Amino acid sequence: MTISKREFLIGAGATAAALGLRTASARAAARREWDLIVVGGGNSGLPAAIFAAQRGASVLIIEAAGALGGTLFLSSGQMSAAGTRLQRERGIDDTPQLHYDDIMRISKGHANPELVRLAVNAAAPAFDWLLANGFKVRDGHPITGTTHEPYSRARYAWGQNGGRSILEVLNTQLAPHIESGRVMALVGHSAVDLTRDSRGAILGVVTRGPDGRKTSHRGRKVALTAGGYTANPVMYEKYEGIRTFTRATYPFSQGQGIELGLSVGGFVRGGEYHTPLFGAVLEYEEYPSAIRAMVRHFPPERPPYEILVARDGKRFLREDIPSHDAHEHAIRKLQEESCWVIYDEAIRKAAPSLVRGGFSGPWTDADTAAAYEKGLPSFTRADDLESLARKAGIDPAGLLATVKDYNDGRAAGRDALGRQHMPMPIGSGPFYALKLHSWNLLSFAGLGTNAKLQVTRADGTPIPNLYAAGELLGCAQLMGDSQCGGMSVMPALSFGRLLGHELIDFNA
Repeated sequence: MTISKREFLIGAGATAAALGLRTASARAAARREWDLIVVGGGNSGLPAAIFAAQRGASVLIIEAAGALGGTLFLSSGQMSAAGTRLQRERGIDDTPQLHYDDIMRISKGHANPELVRLAVNAAAPAFDWLLANGFKVRDGHPITGTTHEPYSRARYAWGQNGGRSILEVLNTQLAPHIESGRVMALVGHSAVDLTRDSRGAILGVVTRGPDGRKTSHRGRKVALTAGGYTANPVMYEKYEGIRTFTRATYPFSQGQGIELGLSVGGFVRGGEYHTPLFGAVLEYEEYPSAIRAMVRHFPPERPPYEILVARDGKRFLREDIPSHDAHEHAIRKLQEESCWVIYDEAIRKAAPSLVRGGFSGPWTDADTAAAYEKGLPSFTRADDLESLARKAGIDPAGLLATVKDYNDGRAAGRDALGRQHMPMPIGSGPFYALKLHSWNLLSFAGLGTNAKLQVTRADGTPIPNLYAAGELLGCAQLMGDSQCGGMSVMPALSFGRLLGHELIDFNA
């Protein structure tokens, strides 16, 4: 998913052209007062526009990228919903209450109960709407989960063609409203300011076009749906308390909507629940870096032959624990959210492939061997453990003691961390150290809202005429400090639908 803005615009622009969606000029958009201005034409913004237009509202969509769709061009389209038509057809008994209970369990009680309740109640109607309009899921779905903590019911479904399966429905539903003129899409323009009256009520949005010119647009209601900040290293570190180490996300996730909300009195919450993903092999030591490859670290798919150590040379995780959640919580406690996979030549020859392809393409064992031979960043090889540690940046005494303890525990059948799968000792050189980093796709901090999705001040009072949905609410609100399957794409879609369908009162 490492992609430049230019690469994204080429692909997104081609897709928009193929769908025949027309876009507007800033001058034309400024001639009208809109019932609703949507800042961000992605997974929340598009359904907000569609359902508002169905109610007769006039809608202006402002999108910084060169085409509508947001992260749906890149997403795998993961959704979770309880009580859907798909579940009933497959004999799966499920309810929003069971979904709620699962989210609160998996999030360890850290998710926002008010927003989780709103999300689980809104999920099935939005999912069924997609199904009714041609959306198809992958074969065998829904399921209880994949590598993160599973649900108690099979309610987790991926788009057959990833996020593009969702986008195709949204674009098809949006097209007649654009054709009629009820909706205009202003793409390639950034929202840079919100206008307001003396009482602080929002009156509209100021945009800046590719030529740098600013234009003011009048809107009775404004919905911020511009996504998160994962492509903005400064904002990421500010809100999550640690630098971002990778470039693996949507290039327009710059936190624009959050900045707009803050500028009129909103507040940010949830960054303390920062939860990274595990297992990235980086191309460079300079951060943020592109991802070269990934490791296969999910024990049910590939039981570990190697050990994992931190910078001090000590193990920090039971390597065969069957949970991505455990890996993610362990690595976020380490310095620079990094660790090393340690193994020897015998393990290299006997174990299943450790490194797999990432966002840059396929990866083979020959690629791994070549990376060690060339001494690429993250790949270290040495004839003895002490030399390996020094070259890799690991404490030598710590690593030597750890390998001895692991081998002794294996021989005795009593691993210090409780590991069960220990097929081989780490014995004879050459030895290998593969450095792994955390990586991220989601923003955990976001704008504070109430259960009506009104942006609020820190004291809970709503900012008149301003609403928010999607990732800029912060994933912590719906997942706590865990990765809950389908609880990013699905709430974004259903919250956008709620805004357009019922939460925004266009008569007020």
